[in-house]
This record gives sequence, structure tokens and C-alpha cells, in this order.
Amino acid sequence: MKTILRTLPIFLVLMLLTYFVPQIISDNPSEIVTQKKNVSELKKEAKTNSIPPVKQEIFPLEGIGQYVGGTLDLLEKKYGRPLRIEPTSYSYEWWVYGDNEKDYFQVGVSKEDKIVSLFVLGSTLDVSPFKVGMDISEVYQLTPLYPTFSIEYENKDYTIELSENDLNYHPIVMFEKNIFSILMVDRKTNKINAIRYVNKQTLLQSDIYEVFPQNEGITKKNLIKEVEDEKGKIKEVEVPLNALRKRYNLSELTYNKELSSIAKAIFINQEKMTLEQSNEEAKKRESSLVEGSIKIESSNENETIQDKFVDEVKLPPLTSKETQDYLKLNKLTLLENRIVYSNQFTNPTWLITYWFSLENQRTILTDPLMKRFGVAFRGEEVLLILDKPEELIIK
Repeated sequence: MKTILRTLPIFLVLMLLTYFVPQIISDNPSEIVTQKKNVSELKKEAKTNSIPPVKQEIFPLEGIGQYVGGTLDLLEKKYGRPLRIEPTSYSYEWWVYGDNEKDYFQVGVSKEDKIVSLFVLGSTLDVSPFKVGMDISEVYQLTPLYPTFSIEYENKDYTIELSENDLNYHPIVMFEKNIFSILMVDRKTNKINAIRYVNKQTLLQSDIYEVFPQNEGITKKNLIKEVEDEKGKIKEVEVPLNALRKRYNLSELTYNKELSSIAKAIFINQEKMTLEQSNEEAKKRESSLVEGSIKIESSNENETIQDKFVDEVKLPPLTSKETQDYLKLNKLTLLENRIVYSNQFTNPTWLITYWFSLENQRTILTDPLMKRFGVAFRGEEVLLILDKPEELIIK
């Protein structure tokens, strides 16, 4: 009994720390937000307990959602030609319509002129039975939200599992004709910021949810060179970011090339450091080969071994430390800056609304003191920098 009484206070203290420490950390987001773990690890940790798929309520396609799965000509008759056409990492293009908080939307158009995805941010667009700006509690009144979905694609059954965070901030709703909508919910207001309609293949490709069994043939992407569509991707960051800031009565951010150059330089610096490290490891391997009495005849052969090793090196996700080290090394002081990074990149517009469903990222993107932004892309990675003009100091 005495042992229990002695250990009880310690147990209570540990319980209090377990509860309050995460609360303190979440209320004080760091100035540089990066993913501490890769996406697959985060999914496994956040995954809800496996629940057998149940038959979901299916909604009829209404409003702008009725165009998904159909041909492009029907949508063009109503909305005309897009403002821009942007390539993607998948087998479709984004046709971009609208330029503000009220009318912005994007249409995913396949090579066969079929609409495979539709992303709606505009608050005045018809997304029945839902509405941009609707509180999630109103969604619960319309339909239950399900943690699992069973999908048959190319004669194979797949199961999509949603984590608790997915259910709260980007749940899936099923429509007729095997069309799904993903509701993007704002972390703070609990209101729908945007809705994305997708067909079965695009949903499986989204890389947002856990899919079983995994199939690289479905999720495989054809990444395009950053230079070819950089201007378009910057625009896809600028318009929705400013639209959402305007929605919360915040000033718009101005694009700044200098900040983008810094973001690019951070990526390049990481590549350089990784290459130098891989070269050192290649030299060590070469030395071990020589010490092991394996004769290497020519310097060209040495270079071939080293080049092969370097080609096999995969860049790890960027870290806060690497970002901070680069800024210090080059005597760049970004006072009151905000930096957000992600290595899960499917589409800039989608990523912005996804960030609004995360606490730290949303806090950064809605900081009223920020006036400018710069952004850099590398494959599936994106690095966004926000700051105040008078506080960029290059010593």
C-alpha cells in the first residue's frame, strides 16, 4: 500500500505532462515548419483502427460537380475557355478559371478531354449539397463521414483508410458514377475552404490517404521540369493564398523574386552538401577496395564508380536545421520571417488549402504581419517563405 501511495504522485505528474506539453508546443509554432517524418510514417501513426468498409450514402451529382466524369465540351459551353492551362505530374492538365475568392476553380482535363478532377475554391460556385464556407457541423447533418472506402479499379479491389485528422479536416464524400469529393476544412474555423471532386483513379493517385494494397502503377507520376511551368505554379500559389487571406480579412501577399531566389538557394545548398557527402563516401569505398587488394586500373574507372554511387543518392527531406544553417552561413537575416516546407506535392492550390487544415502551417499563412512571399519547387517538394519587406537584411 505504501508503494502505491509513493508512486501515485509520480503517476499524476506524468499524466499532467502528457496532456499539457503537447498543448504548449502546439500553441507556439516554430518559424520554420518542416515535416519531421516522411509522409508514409505520418500516415501509419495517424491511421485509425482498421474498420471493415461499409456501404456509404451516395449523393447525386449537382452543380459544378456534375461535370466530373464527363467531356470537356459541356463545361466549356457554360464557363468558356480557361484563363490558363497548366501541366501536372499526372496524366491530365489543370484548366484554371477565375482569379479571386469568389470564382476560382480548376478543372483536371485528361488527354481524352475528359474531366477527371475539379477543384473549387470560389465561395459563390454551386457545390451542392455542400457550400464553400459551410461549417463541418452542417455537413454532419447531411451525411455521416466514413473512415474507409472500398474501390474497385481495373478489376482489383482497393481500400482507402482515413485517419482521425483526415475525417476532421479532409473527409471524403461519395457521389454517383464513382465520383468522390474531398472537403478541405479550415483548422481554426471548421469551415469548408475548398472542395475537390475526383474520379476513382485520381483519388487513388492523390497520395493523401492510406491505400491497401499499395500499387505504384497507379500512383506513379511523370514529374516535369520545374522551369517549364514555374510561372504557372507560382500563380497557383499566389491566387488561392491571397484568396484565403482575403476571406479572413487579411492583406494580400506580394510575390517577391528575391525571396524565391533564397528558397531555391536553400534547395541547391542541400544538393551540394549531399553531393559532397556522397563523394566522400565514394572515396572511402574506393579506398576500402584498394586496401582489399582489388586493383582499379584507371582514373576513368574510378570516376565511373563514383558517378554510379552519386546517381544512387536520394535527397532526404529538407530540415529546419539545413534551412537555418544556410541563412546563417550566407549572413542572411530574415527577421519575422515565416517558412513552410512540404515534400508531399501534388498541386500548389491543393497544397495551400491542405496547409490551412494544419495548425502550425495555417498560423503562418494567416500571419497579418507578412506582406511578401517567395516560393521554390523541386520535384515533389515546395518551400514557401513569407516576410515583411523592410526586414529582409543582407549583410
